[in-house]
Amino acid sequence: MRNGGRLGIAAMVASLWISPGAQAACMVVGDSVGVGIGMALKGVCSTSAKVGISSTAVAERVRAGGHWTIASLGSNDFPRGIQPAQRVQSEARVRGALATVSAKAGDHLLLVLPANGARGLVQSWAASNGVKTVSFAPGGDNIHPRNYAALAQEIRSRIGE
Repeated sequence: MRNGGRLGIAAMVASLWISPGAQAACMVVGDSVGVGIGMALKGVCSTSAKVGISSTAVAERVRAGGHWTIASLGSNDFPRGIQPAQRVQSEARVRGALATVSAKAGDHLLLVLPANGARGLVQSWAASNGVKTVSFAPGGDNIHPRNYAALAQEIRSRIGE
């Protein structure tokens, strides 16, 4: 099994928390994609991510400071088969979470574009607000990255680490 596959499996079954008091140049916050990114950036970034959490819960994990914030959110707010009324509510929650994350992180925010139904919303919001993004090729589940190591390398290049 390739490295990206092992990390994808680990992201599905694990949550990762490294104390926000730990000094790091970056902090990964997010859902299961964030868990995998945190594992791939272990030793470089502190991480506060949990499998299955909403965008609102991700926003609560962001800590202000001089570090880069790499945020993965939106995937769990748009489940397969979402109804139109639920989608409107989810879009409002994700926009609110994005605004909160941006207010806390300031100019040092990098959003990881989700691979599912939230992608267009997050990408549009980021473009409208001048926030940097990074995307990835999804794996077999069409949600998680095919290769976390490649995504981590791209993130490191974007934040100058």
